[in-house]
Amino acid sequence: MRIHARQQAAALAAVCLLLAAGPSPAATQIPQPLRLDDALEWAQQYNPAVRAARIRIERRSGEVTDADVPVPSNPRLELEAGRRRQPQRSSTDIGIRISQEFWIAGQGGLRERAARDTLEAARGDYDFLVASVRARTRAAFLSVLVAEEAVATAERVVDVNRRLSAYARKRLEAGAGTRIETNAADIGHQRARALLAEARDQATRARLQLKDRLAIDPSRRLAIAGDIGFEDLTLPDRDTLLARAIRRRGDLDAAAARVAAAGEQLSLARRRLVPNLTVFGFYREEAGGRGDGGADITGGGVGFELPLLDRHAGDREIASAELAAARLDQDTLQREVRLQVLSGISAYRGARESADALGSAVLEAAEQTLELTRRSFAAGKVGAPAITSAQNNLIDVRRDYLDALNALIAAGTDLERATGGLVVMATGENDDE
Repeated sequence: MRIHARQQAAALAAVCLLLAAGPSPAATQIPQPLRLDDALEWAQQYNPAVRAARIRIERRSGEVTDADVPVPSNPRLELEAGRRRQPQRSSTDIGIRISQEFWIAGQGGLRERAARDTLEAARGDYDFLVASVRARTRAAFLSVLVAEEAVATAERVVDVNRRLSAYARKRLEAGAGTRIETNAADIGHQRARALLAEARDQATRARLQLKDRLAIDPSRRLAIAGDIGFEDLTLPDRDTLLARAIRRRGDLDAAAARVAAAGEQLSLARRRLVPNLTVFGFYREEAGGRGDGGADITGGGVGFELPLLDRHAGDREIASAELAAARLDQDTLQREVRLQVLSGISAYRGARESADALGSAVLEAAEQTLELTRRSFAAGKVGAPAITSAQNNLIDVRRDYLDALNALIAAGTDLERATGGLVVMATGENDDE
């Protein structure tokens, strides 16, 4: 019975911990069908990296609370008693002492400011992480749409090649065609089927990637609704975008806060040479106290450590190195941000131009060319070389079309992340920013 009771208590404790942790993705119903805006909000709420960052903020907030104290420690109370033996009689000596340590040279304020700057760094990291997670979730969502487009185009390629292959076989059976023509048509059909299988696999992988970004069960059914008609971004001039991106990037704010915190830690390490002051007061009764012919003693004093043997030189060296490292990280990040923004602008413009040049109209033209080739083949105007050329052209154009879409998504994602979420790529029906 005691074992059963302990099991019940453990189960109850586990339930309480789960409730205290807040809602989980498994316990919350994701919107169906899922649109881009919903996916972004879901990822911001439930992505494990974002949730971990929120926990780090709570931890840093606790450190600020711990540092925001007026004195280094609680008051110290000491009690003492001793037996005094004298020739004529025995008596008891008793004493009480209370002491309190106080900050000196502003050490308490430095500790608090360092903790607050560390908290601000955690918040800056969180802001940039949210922007990054939203950018990557957007990319994963749009990649699913492109993967579905890849399946649809592959199905059309299979259909047109199947009809061409079937017609070539009929011509061969009727004695009007050649084995070369039939083989060419069959090869194109089988290549198209392989493309379709690959497209379906990539679509499955894209959905799994999106589910991972959303932190949901990979076996969970997920309906997607959206349009791959990406709107063109209107970008300001380079210098303006750079300035706005630098102000927007939360990780730059975090780097600045870390520099400030490291500077305060160095100041604190230097001021440790000035020891804290301990003030104390005491009361003692000797030989039974004044009432028994003894003495009552009341007094007080101050105390402090003598910084002779340990002058905290190592602490100062460590703090100085930490400050230098924080400044180096800040300078490196500022340079990386500028590089990311400039590279993102160039990559996006190139990808946008390629996507415009290789749009769906070009793919439709390639499909139409293969259909016209089939008709010309039926009329006896063209042979196997024309069939193979039209098939290869359709497959190549389809690949270039999909590659251009994926490159546009990648470039848009990189630019969104580089600008800290300032620049986002919309899909016509979604404009969440």
